[in-house]
Amino acid sequence: MEPSALAAADAVELAHALVDSVGRARGIRVLFLKGPGSAHHGLRPARVSADADAMVAPQDLAAMLDGLAAAGWHEREHSDLAHLFATHSVTLIHDSWPCDIDVHVRFPGFLREPADVFEALWERRVPLTLAGVEVCIPDRIGAILIAALHSLRTPAQTTRHAIEVRMLLDTVLPSLSETERADLASLASLTGCQDTARPVLERFVALPPPTPARVDPDLDAWRVRTGAQGSSTVQHWQIIAGSPLRRRPRLIWNAFWRSEQDLRRDHPEIRPGRAALVRARFERWGRGLRAAPGVVSSLARARRGETDRTLTRPDKDGAP
Repeated sequence: MEPSALAAADAVELAHALVDSVGRARGIRVLFLKGPGSAHHGLRPARVSADADAMVAPQDLAAMLDGLAAAGWHEREHSDLAHLFATHSVTLIHDSWPCDIDVHVRFPGFLREPADVFEALWERRVPLTLAGVEVCIPDRIGAILIAALHSLRTPAQTTRHAIEVRMLLDTVLPSLSETERADLASLASLTGCQDTARPVLERFVALPPPTPARVDPDLDAWRVRTGAQGSSTVQHWQIIAGSPLRRRPRLIWNAFWRSEQDLRRDHPEIRPGRAALVRARFERWGRGLRAAPGVVSSLARARRGETDRTLTRPDKDGAP
């Protein structure tokens, strides 16, 4: 099959069906996140996704990857740095498919143990038919938390996240009943995202007081990352700061001077030729310098136990 023979919209639905089929054959429970499920719940405008996001219990990851490998899927080649950035999922590609499959064992922002988070979301699963196959997605309450965390984590990487947050704040959450709001607060507590999703939830559900700084290292790291809008600069800093001292010089150098292979691998939009590569390096350094004040500011706020609210501040017209 030629890569162009399969339309992206069809490929994404078929990828969901494929992963579900592999899971059923191997006794693996599969929960599909974001994408068509989010649109089904009315949490984002309908659009064609670039991938199928599947969550499995941590103990089932190896079996799922083996099953997909048997179907011709293999891990996308990333730079060493990209592997350090993305530790919550494995991205798979197929030479004849115009979409990816992301297999998750955790979802950033849920701070409870990944196995416990999966069970909590799985217990609330609902069916959705894709490509003629009934698959499992989180219920609307679970999907709201996933959408909130996804948008809050990396707003610097796409302006679409700001639009999705406003949709949650202006349309979705105000329409929830009191029972649904209580359910949302309960699931946030069960999965450990009261603080990470607080900027989206706080005006609509009753939450406990914020957790102070230096109580939960994962929460501190989330506050630093989101305070700097999820920029790659703050991700570099977190990797370096969390590494043993003996590894830091090499990591610092790699952050500053990426090899041509790694740079082009992570940025395929760079044109061929030396001039384009030099220009890309200077642009990258410029982005890093511009992001540095935000990283410093996010560190200061995180030390005070504050969570960034840039995406959730009222707009200039006074809308909630």
